[in-house]
Amino acid sequence: MESKWLAMVLVVLSLGSGLCDGCLEEERFALFQLKPFFEFIDYKFQDLINDDFVYEKESSSNCCEWERVECNPITRRVTHLFLNYSSNMEIDWYLNASLFLPFEKLQSIFLRGNFITGCVANQGFERLSSKLDKLENLDLSNNHFNNSILASLSELSSLKSLNLAGNVFTRSNPTNGIEMLSKLNNLETLDLSFNRLGNNILSQLDGFASLKSLRLEYCELKRTLDIQESNNNWMNLKELYLGGNEIKSLGSLFHEKEGMKFNKLEVLSLNGNLFNNSVFSSLVELSNLKSLDLSGNQLEGAIYTKDLNALSNLEELILSGNEVNGFIPSQGLRLMNLKHLDLSGNGFNNSILSSLATLSNLKTLSVGVYLFNGLTDMKDLYGLSNLEELYMACTTDGCSFSLQSLGLFPTLKSLSLLGFNINETTMPSYSRNTDFTSLKRLKLLYCNVNKNLTRQEGLNLRSLEELELSYLSLPSNFIQVFGPLISLKKLTASDIDGNNSPPMHDVCESTNLQELGINGCNLKGSLPMCFSNLTSLKMLSLSYNQFSGNISALQSLTLLESLDISSNQFSGNISAIQSLTLLASLDLSSNQFSGNILAIQSLTLLESLDLSSNKFSGTTSAIQSLTLLASLDLSFNQFSGNISAIQSLTLLASLDLSFNQLSGNISALESLTSLQLLDVSNNKFHIPSSLRPFFNLSKLKYFHADNNTIHADDHEMSHSSAPRFRLSSISLSCCGSVGSFPKFLYHQSELQHVDLSNIYFKVDRFPFWLLENNTMLVTLNLVNCSLSGPFQVTSRVHSTLSYLNISNNAFGGNIPARIGAHLPFLVYLNMSKNYFNGSIPSSFGDTSSLQILDLSNNQLSGEIPEHMAMGCSSLQFLGLSNNKLQGSIFSGNFNLTSLLELELNGNNFTGMIPNVLANCSYLYILDLSNNSIYGEVPSWIWNMSELAALDVSRNQLFGRLPQWRGSASNLEQVAMADNQLEGLIPRAICSLNLKLQFLDLSMNSLSGTLPSCFKPGSVREVHLFKNKLQGALPNAFHDSCLLVTLDLSYNHLKGNIPNWVSNLSELSYLLLRRNHFEGEIPIQLCKLDRLSLIDLSQNNLSGGIPYCLKVSALNYAIEQNIWLRSSLDDINSSMSIEVSIEYTVKSRSYNYKRRMLQYMSGIDLSSNKLTGEISFETRNIMKLFTLNLSHNSLTGPIPQVFSNLKDLESLDLSYNNLTGNIPVEFGGLHFLQYFNVSYNNLSGKTPERIRQLGTFDESCYVGNPFLCGSLVGKNCSPVATPLTPKALVGNKEDHGFIDMDAFYASFFACYVVVLLCITAVLYINPYWRQAWFYYIQMAVDSCYYFVVDNFPINFCSGNM
Repeated sequence: MESKWLAMVLVVLSLGSGLCDGCLEEERFALFQLKPFFEFIDYKFQDLINDDFVYEKESSSNCCEWERVECNPITRRVTHLFLNYSSNMEIDWYLNASLFLPFEKLQSIFLRGNFITGCVANQGFERLSSKLDKLENLDLSNNHFNNSILASLSELSSLKSLNLAGNVFTRSNPTNGIEMLSKLNNLETLDLSFNRLGNNILSQLDGFASLKSLRLEYCELKRTLDIQESNNNWMNLKELYLGGNEIKSLGSLFHEKEGMKFNKLEVLSLNGNLFNNSVFSSLVELSNLKSLDLSGNQLEGAIYTKDLNALSNLEELILSGNEVNGFIPSQGLRLMNLKHLDLSGNGFNNSILSSLATLSNLKTLSVGVYLFNGLTDMKDLYGLSNLEELYMACTTDGCSFSLQSLGLFPTLKSLSLLGFNINETTMPSYSRNTDFTSLKRLKLLYCNVNKNLTRQEGLNLRSLEELELSYLSLPSNFIQVFGPLISLKKLTASDIDGNNSPPMHDVCESTNLQELGINGCNLKGSLPMCFSNLTSLKMLSLSYNQFSGNISALQSLTLLESLDISSNQFSGNISAIQSLTLLASLDLSSNQFSGNILAIQSLTLLESLDLSSNKFSGTTSAIQSLTLLASLDLSFNQFSGNISAIQSLTLLASLDLSFNQLSGNISALESLTSLQLLDVSNNKFHIPSSLRPFFNLSKLKYFHADNNTIHADDHEMSHSSAPRFRLSSISLSCCGSVGSFPKFLYHQSELQHVDLSNIYFKVDRFPFWLLENNTMLVTLNLVNCSLSGPFQVTSRVHSTLSYLNISNNAFGGNIPARIGAHLPFLVYLNMSKNYFNGSIPSSFGDTSSLQILDLSNNQLSGEIPEHMAMGCSSLQFLGLSNNKLQGSIFSGNFNLTSLLELELNGNNFTGMIPNVLANCSYLYILDLSNNSIYGEVPSWIWNMSELAALDVSRNQLFGRLPQWRGSASNLEQVAMADNQLEGLIPRAICSLNLKLQFLDLSMNSLSGTLPSCFKPGSVREVHLFKNKLQGALPNAFHDSCLLVTLDLSYNHLKGNIPNWVSNLSELSYLLLRRNHFEGEIPIQLCKLDRLSLIDLSQNNLSGGIPYCLKVSALNYAIEQNIWLRSSLDDINSSMSIEVSIEYTVKSRSYNYKRRMLQYMSGIDLSSNKLTGEISFETRNIMKLFTLNLSHNSLTGPIPQVFSNLKDLESLDLSYNNLTGNIPVEFGGLHFLQYFNVSYNNLSGKTPERIRQLGTFDESCYVGNPFLCGSLVGKNCSPVATPLTPKALVGNKEDHGFIDMDAFYASFFACYVVVLLCITAVLYINPYWRQAWFYYIQMAVDSCYYFVVDNFPINFCSGNM
């Protein structure tokens, strides 16, 4: 006997020692043979971090310890394989089932969701029948199997459960259909749901005598079901699920003889079909039925109880989501075994309750009342003495409920009310219980508790343990009304207005509370000190309120294990929490706490700590003692110093240090071997591009280090070891120069998100190997990386990449012709700001999911491919601007009807604006500017109800602006400048009054006046210069208080400048040059504090200059820009229609764009009839850059205070009647580049040629006969100052030492040479030639406008 026991012990020991060795070697080898097909076989089940799945590789070499593998603990044989969603191949593939043969004791195989479409020839599941005789469970659901697999499966005779749901099985004849599986004599569970099988599937399943559970949900069963006569039947079937079909009738399925086949049926689910009330008569033969689900059908009206009562064994009945309103007879239900009844989502009124009174064994009731007003009389449910859970909902505003009526139900444990008014009345006399000692849980949603409710003796919820309140209105004393909640352990309140939230002082009386959550209730003020009485609390959450002050009231809650007071306005220090030593989770995020965090060093049991978005400062040394932390978030604070204290937190799985001022050695993190997520973005770390300090962090999946300094690793070349981590996401955006791509990237094969933008790489080709090696890659961002050379795509189809951004690099050559075919699942593609040339590949048409395509700012040529215009049906943004594209726009077929933004500006497109764009009903931005488009502006543009920005400037459009009656009232920006438009501005423009911000119709031939109804209240820029507008300055802008730019130059406007100009408080640029304005300059201009440029030159203005004008550059004020943000969240671009402003500086006209205008400030009042002395308040023009007062009749001296304008670059006072001396202090104007005081009556000595004044010659002083000095060739001698202005006399000038004959000869020779050079260059370079003639045309236009504006009309007609 002893020897026998000894032998048994030896056997156990031998088995135990074998167990230590792990799984069998041959099965381990077989698992790795499966890995090429099921890549995640040695990975743990997916976790969700930051909305992304994390794939964590198994660390153990013992395959029996893997989550996806289960072994027999004695024999070490693999018994279960959980390979659901473990393949990385997202294209159909064929399985070699013989790979499972080594697992001889296998009982279960789960292959759900792996894109398997069938089996390799002669390697199907039939191969498993000989060896895998223990295989009982096979799950092939959510794959792409079809009927061809059925013959192979029919050989697995040991199967008890087979799941084929979610494949592509279809209707078939019996010879190749589901009937082949009838050979599986042991099959008990079969799931064929989500296949297109049709009604004949029932007859094919008639021979499955062993079946106990059958699922045929969503199988396209329709109309009437029937079953053919057969020798076999379903006598063993217990569960039948037919939900989600379109069945109207069961026919004879359960009638008479056929009904006998289902005499063991206990569960029947018919939810989501088309059954009406007659269905109950079809079920009367199912005498053993225990559960019936008819939810979501077409039951309506009253249900006759006779057939329903035949189901006498029924324990669960679900009729929710129909239109039932009662039972006939009303109290005829006799389902005495019924325990669970769901009648929610129907049309019952209050009378339904009396129909349920006979269900004495009912434990769970869910019911909703509809179109009911008044008190819900619960006495009708008097007979439900066993009721434990009650859910009642009311869908109208008039339902009332009395909590006192709960006394009717002595066993009630849980009550949920939705949409009721809680109005207490005197206790009904029929109440059997006044203490409600059974009620443990009360839930009130969208209820309204009467604010005048008072405490009543009968209402006693002393036993209540859980109270949940959401979206409701409460009286201030509601806790008192409910009675002393002495047993309450859990109170949660959410989304209740702060004025009706649970009063804190009453909450404090519930001293047994263990869990308290009051979130999103808008509570204000400080925490009451009575909180210190809640000493039993283990969980406290007060997030998303407006609490303020300190948190000293919490320091006595020493049993707290979880504390969340995030998203409030708490401030001060956190010393109060140092006594909460049992805390495992602490969230103080999004408050205004400040100071150090030394108080947390005593919280040694913390596992999760979130201090983000506060004002904490100092070092992180207090963290060092928190060795149990698994999650730490210190982001968005002001922490500084090094992070050496964190190196002891070896259990950390998630660490966020972003947006601080931390610095020092990043290698302090190399000991955190459990780390999965690491974010150190926006700090001052110096991080080696090799990431060598993190090589041992084998679990690291997410690494973000944006906006630190990334530097090349000098030791990378000498260390060839590969990192242990397999990253899913890496972001190193900005900044640094690292040379070639870091070597660790070559060892990554599981990357899903990569952002290396704004790092300088010395690489001359696209890293296509990142796509080749990482077949799960979803996003790749390589913006501004100095990459060059050709762009390459993968050699095979990449099935996951959806986001690719390589903009702002130096890639060249052609875009690969097959880019669309190899990257067919792209959603976002940005290749802008490179040097790509050639044509746009038509294969973009293969990317049907593409929503954003930006190829702008390249050198692409040719036309827009028709295949792209047809195939990219999901495209929302198309950016092709600033290329060399040509031809007509969308001349062929067009299917881009989802477009929101179309930017084709800066190309060579011709033809007319295509009418197919009228089909883009959601178009938000349309930019066709800078092309050669001709024709009239189509009227359908004004019918684009979503259009916010339209730019067709600098084309060859002609004709009149069309009248329209459309709905273009959402337009914010309209630009049609530099075309050949003519005629009046239509009254229809008045429909833009509400939202218009930018209007540019300049450089056309528009005439007449602005319509009187045009009053754009939100407009910020108006450019109408170089047209033929007439009349007075339009009152359209009287109330445009946001107007920044008003440019009406070069028109025929007349009259006075109106006084209402002072209403334009934001005006920065006022440009009225070369019109016919007269009268005085209004003093109201002095009220404009933001003026930067004012140009009133070449008018007929008279009077004096307002001394109080205020002008300064925008960089000293508030810069104003007109931007239209993209309507797409996925693109960072924004549209700004940039218009240049013409302004005369240093006697020459220049066009300034916005980026330069912000540095400009100037006053130009030249060529008017102004008189009087020059007088400015110097402090108002201290930042002036240019001042032009020439060609007026100004008198008096040159103001000496001009010498204080230290930023002045140009000063023109010529052609006036100024007298006196030139101030010598002008020599201190160090930036002065242009100075002209010629043709005045100045006297005295010209300034010494020193400093900046030494750069100006005699031409700046000519015409002042009383000036003397070397610059004017006169010796200074006493002369009398003239009392009257002189007449201009032309005297012959002394040319001094210059030989004028030689000068003229050399000048002529140089002139001829220059002309020849210009001719040669223009002949060789067609682009420059085109530009030259463009400027010639502009000069001709300018001359034309000059003649028209300055000579009589009959001159233009030739009648002089």
